[in-house]
Amino acid sequence: MIRSWTSLMAAALVLMLTAAACGGSSAGGGGGDTSGDGGEGGTTILRVFEGIQETPRLEAEAEKAVEDFEAQNPDIDVQRESVAVENQRTVIQTRLRSDQPPDVFGYDTGPGFAGVLAKADLLHPLEDAYKKFDWPIYDWAQQRVTYDGTLYGVPGSVEQLGVYYNKGLFSDMGFEEPQSTDDLDAIANAVQDEGLTPFAFGDQEQWPAGHLFSMALSNILGREGIDNILYSGGKWNEPEVVEAIDLMFAQFTENGYYPDDVNAITYDDANTLFYAGEAAMLPTGTWLIPDLDELVQDFEVGFFPFPSVDGSSVSPPGGVGGGLFVAGNTEVPEAAFRYLDYTMSKESVERGIEVFNEIPAFQIDPAEYSVSPLFETVLDELSEATNPDAYGYNLDVLTPANFNTVMFEGFQEVLNGTRTPEEQADALQEAWAEAKAAGDTLEAP
Repeated sequence: MIRSWTSLMAAALVLMLTAAACGGSSAGGGGGDTSGDGGEGGTTILRVFEGIQETPRLEAEAEKAVEDFEAQNPDIDVQRESVAVENQRTVIQTRLRSDQPPDVFGYDTGPGFAGVLAKADLLHPLEDAYKKFDWPIYDWAQQRVTYDGTLYGVPGSVEQLGVYYNKGLFSDMGFEEPQSTDDLDAIANAVQDEGLTPFAFGDQEQWPAGHLFSMALSNILGREGIDNILYSGGKWNEPEVVEAIDLMFAQFTENGYYPDDVNAITYDDANTLFYAGEAAMLPTGTWLIPDLDELVQDFEVGFFPFPSVDGSSVSPPGGVGGGLFVAGNTEVPEAAFRYLDYTMSKESVERGIEVFNEIPAFQIDPAEYSVSPLFETVLDELSEATNPDAYGYNLDVLTPANFNTVMFEGFQEVLNGTRTPEEQADALQEAWAEAKAAGDTLEAP
């Protein structure tokens, strides 16, 4: 939540009930034929499986969205199940192969996540549904849910990785948003002098480190440089990759910028350090904005992209986090399509933006929505996502499963000093070569 976000998006996967595209069919979808989806004259049961929302208020809103869909589609009974995202990732393949699989489910995009399910024939193609309902989602976002040439998912919200910060603390210390890592070092050193932790970062779940790597590498190499690795002849053990690993996991650790025992600290506990004012900055993604708006009461929160590294450009990692998918063996495909189409309705899009603070994968006018100042800052920037070339990548939603395992486990070893940045880069390249030989990497868009 990388979440992925890829990363994995972390650590709550939000079902994109309300984030996909504006301008699709009206609420209730096109009223597609549900013959065969249930008994004659009866009610169709639609099973929905998703990650639980991050707060009770948002979980209640997710339930309300289902109730609204049912009110407009009285022939469909939605049976919604929400679980912790870690459990969802563990059981999803088993559930999809069971006698009663979920018909619609939220999951991370990318070859290492939904791509694995597609390869196992566990997803239902959606190309006919896209044509029928004319869902106007960005072409580049559709690419993120296309595997082996088949379109399988509805992309969820557009996400960006960056750094939240305590604006009051920065102001009191005389600092503005950093423009370079030299500026960042000065801020971190001053924060330490105040007895505070510079960065609220914990890597017990492993995926948060992937986000830090994505931020540094996107700046150092830029989008074009990462494209060269992903789609051409570039390698993961090039000096620039080593530089990114060294900066985020060796130098910052040695400088004391992270909490002690960082590999034992959960993502949620790290966030709490920031909420409580015990850490000055929080490197993560835009999916956390609802929590920040609700839980941070004592100071104003700002947001900046990770700054330039030794004069590099600034290319904030951006892209699609989670998405919605239909099970390959669903017995109620038309009901599932109507459910997806409902997420395109005006009321659903409005709920997604104003309640869940999700940035939909289509062009919007931010002035039409009532949002918090923090979310407005991000929304203004990412609403221009029709041209994603200015952004870097949240890598774990683009890279295959074996690569992500080596990435996540290896970064923990660099953090604890048992592996060098060079060794980790070599391990990444070896994992990438294996995935490429097996045909598990993405094709160039």
